[in-house]
Amino acid sequence: MWILELDDTEIRLCKDGEVVITEPGIAWAEVKELKFGEAALRVAKLYPARVHTQYWNLMDQSHVEPKGFAVETQADLVYQQLLHIKAQAKLGDKDEVLIVVPSDRTEQQLRLLYGIILKAGYNVVDFVDLGVAGALASEGHGALAYVSVGMQRTVITHLKASDRVVREKVSVTPQLGVLPLCNTWIRMVAEKFLASSRFDPRKFAETEQQIFDQILVFVQSPKNNTAIETEYRGFTRQVEISKAEVIEVAKDRYASVLSRINTEEDLVLSNTTHTLPGLTEALTQNGRKYFVSTFQSVVDELTASLGDDLATGQCTLHTSLTKQGTSAPFVEKHNDTLAETPVHPTHILHQATAYPIGSEFTVNSGELDESLLFTLEHRSRGTALKIGTSAPISVNGARVHSEQIVQPGDRISVLDRNYELIMVQG
Repeated sequence: MWILELDDTEIRLCKDGEVVITEPGIAWAEVKELKFGEAALRVAKLYPARVHTQYWNLMDQSHVEPKGFAVETQADLVYQQLLHIKAQAKLGDKDEVLIVVPSDRTEQQLRLLYGIILKAGYNVVDFVDLGVAGALASEGHGALAYVSVGMQRTVITHLKASDRVVREKVSVTPQLGVLPLCNTWIRMVAEKFLASSRFDPRKFAETEQQIFDQILVFVQSPKNNTAIETEYRGFTRQVEISKAEVIEVAKDRYASVLSRINTEEDLVLSNTTHTLPGLTEALTQNGRKYFVSTFQSVVDELTASLGDDLATGQCTLHTSLTKQGTSAPFVEKHNDTLAETPVHPTHILHQATAYPIGSEFTVNSGELDESLLFTLEHRSRGTALKIGTSAPISVNGARVHSEQIVQPGDRISVLDRNYELIMVQG
């Protein structure tokens, strides 16, 4: 079965559990050309009038200005990206597709979306609420809040979970979105350039795009510090920024989400939400438990939960689903000083050589165009494995899709390499 998740930070299409397409919901509409995803992100600051980021959120017939190739309305952009995804994935007209939609979609928007999807040639079997799907894979019971940071807004789905996950209500804050957050970080970097060289990179589309590109890379990396560089008319300028500064200027935006979460609710975080620097810590500062929802866990749970229900011939939106008992545990933040001390591996073993881990240890590909494979980071609750590559990584033979705590004795496999975490006494 095919599953299409319409979270606009990462629109993903998978077949039988394997991701085939992943791209953000952003479009670059030129007069004679239309591009989506990363290609549009790379020119978001160069051609802001031609780059569109709201169409998945608006989902209506309002006009796009200026008009672009085969595009007059927001609905046209949705339709064209669906066609693009279908062609890229070689999805057949008879292939059955389950659609996972954000929780804040109105009935009118869902009707319009259904018509657009059918026109694009998708064989839709059902719709599922994204918040319900995300919470389905957690072991949480009682009040839950699924937090999904989108391109331009954050959606909080308030749920009740027992043996069944039920959507109760939805909250939205436009103050926190990936792109507004990036604008806050660009302003912070620009102020540093102004202070050091009286140069404002925001005055020139070329240099603003350079900063935008570098910030996106930095906030998703394990680095704590980086240099942001601009090049304009032969002059190169550079400033240093840190994760601590990135987190500090984002605090007010993060607080807009926390104010919409009830005190009794534990959290389920989308992968984008969890990877934003400092956001998980801001939302769990009072010891609140949380679970990170991955696309793979969503796919597994949906397949198990829906089963033969998809063969009914009636297309509906599922805002409640039954758990199947394959859920993963919450991460709990302890304030109790008497809590059990976690066991940290001291070394990582590779090809008979043991390397000390210390507070942080990074493993790279070692190739000419060296790239990050993974990082081991010492935390108060244990040693965290942070993924830095799109290559499959497994721990003890099980595929890993997001950050997780590892222990001495765990075996990590990536590409054609095998590592073992050990603890050396002395």
